[in-house]
Amino acid sequence: MNNIDITVINNYVQTVSHSSSYWMVRTMGGEYYNDFVENGFIAVGHNDILLKDINDILTNENTAMKNLRKIVANLHPDINRPGHVASQLIRFCHEIKPGDIVVVPGYSSFNLSICRVKSAVYEEPNIVEGNGRCPFMKRIDVDILKSTSRTVLPPKAQLMFNSRHPISDISEYAAYIDSTQFDFYNKDDETHIVLRIKTENEVDVSTFYEIQQLFILAELFCKENNIEDSAKDVSMKVQMESPGLLHFISKKKNILSTVGIIVLLINGGGLEFNNKDFQFKLKTDGIIKNVSEFLDRKTDREMRDKIKDSLDSLQINTPDDFQKAMIELYKTQNANRKAY
Repeated sequence: MNNIDITVINNYVQTVSHSSSYWMVRTMGGEYYNDFVENGFIAVGHNDILLKDINDILTNENTAMKNLRKIVANLHPDINRPGHVASQLIRFCHEIKPGDIVVVPGYSSFNLSICRVKSAVYEEPNIVEGNGRCPFMKRIDVDILKSTSRTVLPPKAQLMFNSRHPISDISEYAAYIDSTQFDFYNKDDETHIVLRIKTENEVDVSTFYEIQQLFILAELFCKENNIEDSAKDVSMKVQMESPGLLHFISKKKNILSTVGIIVLLINGGGLEFNNKDFQFKLKTDGIIKNVSEFLDRKTDREMRDKIKDSLDSLQINTPDDFQKAMIELYKTQNANRKAY
């Protein structure tokens, strides 16, 4: 076997752009949350300040804030902080770009949706108000990547909700947002795999020791197949709460791909996929067979059972995005065989 068998998995890993900025766009206390999510947009108020006027002002960045503040103050003399409104409008109309990631919180920030910006700002002329419909004209279209509960975020990420601004730059929380929406992905020159701990029970320390065996086995597999990756190349971020996560990061992609396959094999439930009209058994050939045969040679029943018990105790499933990568890989391989 040569190492191309493992490296080919890396062609199917989700890539997260390193150039994306991260934003939170609030929904008036959740009032417009459903409209934003169901219709795929975010919006900002002050319809009486037209997008054309904002764009004209922004042609001179040196005076943009000053001039827009004057417009806000003239139109709304009751607003105590016109500069704050001006900065929010500039941020929405000028700084948020296609490809950026936006967190949209619902009522009391309990539910949230993670979105990707897919358009420039525009004005929607056909506004329908009432019944939770957003009346704001200045809008940006987004794709909804994931809707979930705030409770899945680690404690440090909860701090981003402290800002009460309608629009906040939350790029410092990017790592937490990425690992909330993906569990196997590339960013910059690093690969990430996230094992999600779903149990709400207390966890014995020895359980985490058995998880370490995954990396010992992956390192042995790499060494046996002349792949220069080792467990020393992997760093880890741990959210120890239950539920929580084990977030592994490495510039050496092959060892994390191997860990993913080992988790899939030891979990057992991922050996066979039925995906609409596409069906296959992962253990029949190729990469999965190579790793499976390696495990049969290098591990005994007791070790595999201990690792399996730890995965079960922590309620760690095979990462969804890893399974998707394997499905796409096998689809391509099957298509190539048919073409041949």
